[in-house]
Amino acid sequence: MWHRLADRLNHEYWPWQLIYLPVWPFYLYQAVRQRCAVFFTNVNPAIDMGGFFGESKAAIYALLPEQCYPKTVVVPPNTPVDDVLRVHRAAGIPFPLIVKPDVGERGAGVMRITDEVALVRALANQPHYLLMQALASGSQEFGLMFAKDPASGRTELLSVCGKRFLSVTGDGERTIAELLARSWRGEKQLERLGHLHGDRLQAVPTKGELVTVEPIGNHCRGTTFFDARHLATPKLLEAVDEIMSGTVGIHYGRFDVRSESEEALSKGRFTVIELNGVSSEPGHIYDPAYSIFRCWAELLRHVRRLGPISLQLQRAGHRPLTLHALVMRCEAYFGWKLGLLRRVAFVFA
Repeated sequence: MWHRLADRLNHEYWPWQLIYLPVWPFYLYQAVRQRCAVFFTNVNPAIDMGGFFGESKAAIYALLPEQCYPKTVVVPPNTPVDDVLRVHRAAGIPFPLIVKPDVGERGAGVMRITDEVALVRALANQPHYLLMQALASGSQEFGLMFAKDPASGRTELLSVCGKRFLSVTGDGERTIAELLARSWRGEKQLERLGHLHGDRLQAVPTKGELVTVEPIGNHCRGTTFFDARHLATPKLLEAVDEIMSGTVGIHYGRFDVRSESEEALSKGRFTVIELNGVSSEPGHIYDPAYSIFRCWAELLRHVRRLGPISLQLQRAGHRPLTLHALVMRCEAYFGWKLGLLRRVAFVFA
């Protein structure tokens, strides 16, 4: 009972507006200093809006060295069934594989596909661009936050976030659903998982059996994030810097990677599964062992890099979006009605 209460009170479940409370003064200071309300949108000139939202994953993969990420194929909207199967066979991507939206936020729509029937269901005649991607090797997932100085080209590894997938340990008596319900984290996922794996949740694991219920390492899917800074070795930094030295126009973000183990990651052995841009979060701030004050301190340690990088890039000719342009993009992407803000932004554009 007390563990469930502690889970509920932990800041990882708080509204994002509270999590980002101390960021607003920093943001306003930089906006006034640079006379640009959305200065951060130029931090990654090679990515649309710096990766604030709505960026194409396929376009980002194209910026990275090809050997650092799994084979990925773009599937256009409204692709017929026969063409889906043809594309899959031509690509030679084995099952299981990953299907995900080309444009999407926070792991929405990411699926692990195990056969052709599920592949057709996921890809055929869909209204949006989707990606078919080989499953990255490695059983563990991590987030690597980085900042690259535009002048020197030097990359700094800001933090390492470890991820524990949503799992239960069997007791030989309870079903997976009942075991999930014993924790606040698991209970929050029951309805979603019930729609996807209803029958599987009724299985009774043997005593001591560890069952990974959700293999996608996203916070909104029940993954536990933890601070893994002890893995930030010179070898790992060297591997990140090697990737970044092969890119142009990317200066701040987070690599989500897969690796065989913590030891393998510390030696610089990993596969990139995604690169997120300027809106990236250092996932370790949601470590259940963190207080909200430590969370805030870590968040500020990261976002304070944005202002100086933006200023350097402005001086090099990379202008951020205007506030008016960003408001228009928000209306188009999210469907928001921001008429008053749009008019104010137009006046100050």
